[in-house]
Amino acid sequence: MKKNLHMAKQLKKNIPLYYLATIFRNLWISMPIAVLYYLDRGITFFQMGSIEAIIAVVVILTDIPSGAFADIFGRKLSVGLGFTIWGLSLILTGISTHFWVYFFAGIMMGLSDSLISGAEKALFYDTLKELKQESLYLKYLGRKDIFGAFSIIIASISGGFLYTINISLPLYAHGIASLIAAAFIFSMKEPTESESPKTITGQIELITHSLSFTWKTKKVRFLLIVNILVLMIPMIFVNIMEQPYLRQSMVPVIYFGVIFACTRGLIGFFGPLRYKIEQKIGEKGSFFLIVGIFAAMFLLMALILRPIGVLFLFLLFFTRDYTWSVMDKYTNDHIPSDKRATVLSIINFALNLIYSGLALLIGLALDRFRLFGLSPMQTLLLIFSIFFAAVILPLLVKYYSTNSSNSVKSYVQENDPIVKP
Repeated sequence: MKKNLHMAKQLKKNIPLYYLATIFRNLWISMPIAVLYYLDRGITFFQMGSIEAIIAVVVILTDIPSGAFADIFGRKLSVGLGFTIWGLSLILTGISTHFWVYFFAGIMMGLSDSLISGAEKALFYDTLKELKQESLYLKYLGRKDIFGAFSIIIASISGGFLYTINISLPLYAHGIASLIAAAFIFSMKEPTESESPKTITGQIELITHSLSFTWKTKKVRFLLIVNILVLMIPMIFVNIMEQPYLRQSMVPVIYFGVIFACTRGLIGFFGPLRYKIEQKIGEKGSFFLIVGIFAAMFLLMALILRPIGVLFLFLLFFTRDYTWSVMDKYTNDHIPSDKRATVLSIINFALNLIYSGLALLIGLALDRFRLFGLSPMQTLLLIFSIFFAAVILPLLVKYYSTNSSNSVKSYVQENDPIVKP
């Protein structure tokens, strides 16, 4: 009894420690000036593309193995290593002036992203699960986003200022912040200890079981498909199309930094609202609301290329963040603890794999694809809207009309009797 109380007391400390890690993790001080830094170091756009490409390749190759690593050796270790490697890669980038060093730093960034991706969510969710507070996951996530919002706003402002003093300062500051975040993660208590053998064979078996679980469990398979279909387009828009869209909407470039701070930072203050919305409308209502808003926003953005489009952008980002939050919750609700990081990494792997191919097609389409006399930007936005309304919406209607799914419990009993959810 005393042991359980001591364990619960330690786990409760995980929540403020995770918030502190989030504050430093979200100090993206180098992000607003990253491209300028490379240009000032004599790096070409092709070389920048090569760095982005190697990051994506490393993520694809290491995502699933890193999830198995987290499930076997501990999520705390995986996330802490991820933040540490990320911080060191930024400091290395700030020190060097050579492309191949930046390329190697890109490999480090890809590895760190994989170590963090599924394990971070699993670490926090399992903390709440051990405390029997997993139903409040979105509520705690909303609070975390508020702390993260402060950091992003501070980083957006300070990055440019530090750059005017010394072009490497934002990278050093960002790297140190990441190392501090790692220290807070390492101070957390691991919620559950893995019973899987700490061997390569054990990792392979865990990956095999997790792949089978992901595909054979109808609910998890449905969430995987929806995750990819719903999040793919907003990811592509934000990473490739957002800045050209703002320029074509006649928004002065001087305001881009303010918009960045608002869409990535200020919008985080609405985190608690996401929890309240989900509590009222639930899973089915959330998915239909998400698809409806995305379809409407992309249509309006295609038809109205004016500064008012910034308002559509804010709603788009809020919906994207809401999608992330509820998708995390619903997916975690249906994954056994011992497979959690691996399954989340499988989902992230599938998302990145499809994204890498689709992003190339979108890039080509932005150069030359037109319909009905619209610009390439308007054409793609219109196609996005139609995709949400004509493909994803019917998929949701069909799934929820059948109202049947395989439970985690039934899968575990039939296919993996040793493992408990």
